[in-house]
Amino acid sequence: MPQTLTLCYIADATNIHVQRWLGYFVSRGHRVYCLSDKGGAIDGVTVIELPNRDTLVGTNSKKGGKVSKTAVIKSRSKKIRQVLKETKPGIMHAIFLYQRGWSAALSGFHPLVITLLGSDIYLPPRNYRHPLQLWRDHVMNALALKQCDMVTAVSDDLNQAANRLTLGLAPVELIPIGTDPQLFQPNLDTTELREKLHIPEESFVVLSPRQMTPHYNQTTIIESIPRVLEEVPQALFIMKDTFCNTPERQEYVRSLKELAASLGVDHAIRWVEEVTMQELPYYYAISDVVVSVPSTDGMPVTIFEAMACQKPLIVGDLASYNEVIIHGQTGLRVPIRNSQVLARAIIKIHKNPSLARRMVEESQVILHQYGIFNEQMMRMERYYYGLINHDISAGHAVRKRISRFLFRLLVSLT
Repeated sequence: MPQTLTLCYIADATNIHVQRWLGYFVSRGHRVYCLSDKGGAIDGVTVIELPNRDTLVGTNSKKGGKVSKTAVIKSRSKKIRQVLKETKPGIMHAIFLYQRGWSAALSGFHPLVITLLGSDIYLPPRNYRHPLQLWRDHVMNALALKQCDMVTAVSDDLNQAANRLTLGLAPVELIPIGTDPQLFQPNLDTTELREKLHIPEESFVVLSPRQMTPHYNQTTIIESIPRVLEEVPQALFIMKDTFCNTPERQEYVRSLKELAASLGVDHAIRWVEEVTMQELPYYYAISDVVVSVPSTDGMPVTIFEAMACQKPLIVGDLASYNEVIIHGQTGLRVPIRNSQVLARAIIKIHKNPSLARRMVEESQVILHQYGIFNEQMMRMERYYYGLINHDISAGHAVRKRISRFLFRLLVSLT
């Protein structure tokens, strides 16, 4: 009988991929805690709320009411240390480096694992008012990673970035978050969904599966529609998850609808407010091509979901996809924010069904190599046991202590 582990995650318990990840280890009989700065609930998991900027306003805020990043991670780290004393976990694992991984590193607990998802290590410069702030956060990332006993990442380019920052102080492993091929499968009956969305059988359906934020460049997809309709007048675009829980996202969706109206293409779009995980496979099944063109990315589960449903993919030309999307073989790659090239790629898929079939066939090898969720989680479990049993080298202890000292010094000075 395998040893029962006590696992403490620093993660967003409202995130579907975190819920799947933690749910897997609950199903394996492990004790699982999730320290979440956004609340949430996961079956079988003890979720404990961490401080965030909203809860800290009035207690640790600067003049004007704004709470600094370092005040947030200090408060979180204090709470984490309290929980660690009570739960005595065998592993602490932060899913997302930025702030969550920092808080975990500041707690000083080992073995420490941090998982990179993309935007946590590829810090968007547009989010910073001053270059010094961006520099500080890059340094925080590097010093946090140097304290890890293991780093995992969802794509090979993130692995390479982590190796550069850790300088060999910790093992770095590729662990994509895969999909469930029992749920995402081809040839589902889409009759009911076609009726619900008013999609005729002869339509050529383009699915945009990503979250509604500017980062995912739905603007570029909408701007491609006039050119697509010139060649494929029966094309219909599904823009999903337009129900938004923040004013910023609500404003973004409103601007997308205004753009569609100004281009005269609103008739060719189906705006879908919410799609559950159980409904999502039917949206892939009804589509003829899946389009995802974010500005940066890790290894999105949407790629593996589309592959499992045997749908051709058009993605942005990002290094994160190098292992899985080979242009013309397992999908098509297009420049970021170039609506005309995107339109040509969509038209190409429509006019070349044999190309689409060939890409789908070749993508199945990639799916089984990287994209099966349970297989990737089994690997992660073996790494946990390796860390617990000291079968995995935790790196140079003195260098880790130096990194921790520098990390704490930087936190105290900012």
